[in-house]
Amino acid sequence: MALAAEFAAKQAHVAAWLEERRADAALLCAPATVAWLSCGGELNLGPGAAGYVVTAERSYLLCPAEDVDRTRQEEVRGLPVDVVAVLSLSIDALVDRARGLLPEATRWRTDTVGLGLERDASIDNLRRVLGPEDEERFVRLARDAAAAVEEVAAECYRGVGERDAAARLAAECVRRQMTPREILAGADERFETYARPLPKGATAERVLMLGLVATRGGLHVAVSRTLCFTRPEEPFLQRFASGLDIMARLHHETRCGETLGTVVQRALPQPPMHLGSLGGTTGFAYPEHEARVSSSWKLGPRQGVVWSVASAGMRIENTSILTPTGLQVASMTDGWPRRTVRIDQTPHELPDLLLL
Repeated sequence: MALAAEFAAKQAHVAAWLEERRADAALLCAPATVAWLSCGGELNLGPGAAGYVVTAERSYLLCPAEDVDRTRQEEVRGLPVDVVAVLSLSIDALVDRARGLLPEATRWRTDTVGLGLERDASIDNLRRVLGPEDEERFVRLARDAAAAVEEVAAECYRGVGERDAAARLAAECVRRQMTPREILAGADERFETYARPLPKGATAERVLMLGLVATRGGLHVAVSRTLCFTRPEEPFLQRFASGLDIMARLHHETRCGETLGTVVQRALPQPPMHLGSLGGTTGFAYPEHEARVSSSWKLGPRQGVVWSVASAGMRIENTSILTPTGLQVASMTDGWPRRTVRIDQTPHELPDLLLL
């Protein structure tokens, strides 16, 4: 009954959106929107693989014929939705099947370009603030992702290969019912050279960084951890401490009502030491809104946020949930060292280095 109520609430949001747009039905095929409506279900979200037809009175889930029984029994069980078979894997077949469900005069809207229907990107806003059930799933996922990275890191040994560590992390993700969208592994010189090292053939004698972007039920989280097999040199420790200071400043400035751009402007030193993306809001897409100085997206409660501070030889990445009282780190467990960084006398507790 809880899932049915959750789906009914989401369907009502779509129905209200349709009324505002003076439309009769929505064909929703974007993977993020499909995942949002599926209330934690794990669907095949490849191009043209699945889509929802939603009207004010009824909802249909279109998916490949060979997936119908499993989808109905395992992924959307308990949801008030009719599962409809599509006999081809093409997006054109999915659109034709959707049109065939409703009268020819139906006024359509969609979230996907190239379907021959009027696209309206404002539907995306319905998923960008997590509902209470999705917030619970998001927090559990963030903790599971952190636990997976930390468990694998703690098992690593001097001389471990980047690919071996990455393979172990991939297996741990599957065991915890997560899908690894991206795994990073950087050892010694490769970590000192690259801010975003993909796993290669190097072995770790001094230091190893592991990073993960994981998904479950369509939700996305990101986390990274660094462990040292030998006593780090002072420049390394100073670089990590500087990264933690920036991370703490980002957390300190992330408040409801602020724009992402304002947070970045207030938190970053000039010139900035990070390389590449700082992350941004997350949820059913990552990033939903990338954190840039120019970003005008206004933050509010129940928004997922990933902050990422990275340069050659330093990567600090955590997933949090924004509450009315501030940002709460979700990707943190009791089994990993922490460090408290104070900004304007406010303490911010963050995952630290692991020194073996």
